[in-house]
Amino acid sequence: MKSIKYIVAAALAAMCVTSCDWFKLDNQEGYNASVYGTIIDSQTGAPVLSEIYGQSSIYGQNVTTGFMKVTELGWDGKAQQIWYVKNNGTYRNNLTFAGDYRMETYDANYYPAISEFKLKRGENEVNFSVLPYARVTDHKISYNTTTKKIEATCTVEVTDPMKTNKISEVRLCCYTDNFVGSGLNGCKDDPGAVAKNVAFDEKGKATVTLSIDPSDVVNSTEFKYEREHYVRLAVCAVGPGVNTSSRYNFSPTYCLKLDGSAPVEYNKW
Repeated sequence: MKSIKYIVAAALAAMCVTSCDWFKLDNQEGYNASVYGTIIDSQTGAPVLSEIYGQSSIYGQNVTTGFMKVTELGWDGKAQQIWYVKNNGTYRNNLTFAGDYRMETYDANYYPAISEFKLKRGENEVNFSVLPYARVTDHKISYNTTTKKIEATCTVEVTDPMKTNKISEVRLCCYTDNFVGSGLNGCKDDPGAVAKNVAFDEKGKATVTLSIDPSDVVNSTEFKYEREHYVRLAVCAVGPGVNTSSRYNFSPTYCLKLDGSAPVEYNKW
């Protein structure tokens, strides 16, 4: 009987010693690094503009080009993180750790990219050099007070005509806030706002003219109220086995009033 008491007493003593650890505060260090940077066109040095709305396609939701897949290296379980990229091609993550990382993205609006990088404690700048599928250049957007239409001209180009041999679509997108893009586009049914299967020259370039008619019934929701509108041009270049998800490349975003005044580039990202 005494031996049983001793065993019970010993077990209780062991539990008391162990339980002391249960009440200790977590001594793991919190986030100790932040990182910011730009997705850069490897040929021009310009930011690769993107779009983001809803959630990314990796979660089975709305389409977006504005994300990177990032993995922290050095751990047994290497779970991919999703870092979102703003419409102007920049990103920032203030809640991360010093260490070694790999950016590995296959479903954005540029050719698949893999890049390894290191973060130190504190703030870090890390830019990624990629090749977009296409570009929008020499763009001009305005409201014509005579025709009463939003009008745009631009040059679109594919970056590698040997791989992206088709410009499947060029769009003039219009929406009621600055997140305008191929997904958030209040004028997607306006026939004048889209050009399909655009032929390009030996340099991979083509000139395109598009317009939006605010009086067309298909645009009634967008122009129901008198207000500012946000516009940008989008181009989709594809090829055999290339950009199969039909990701768009973009011009900058502009705020436009229907009074004939010049559009103003939006840059408050």
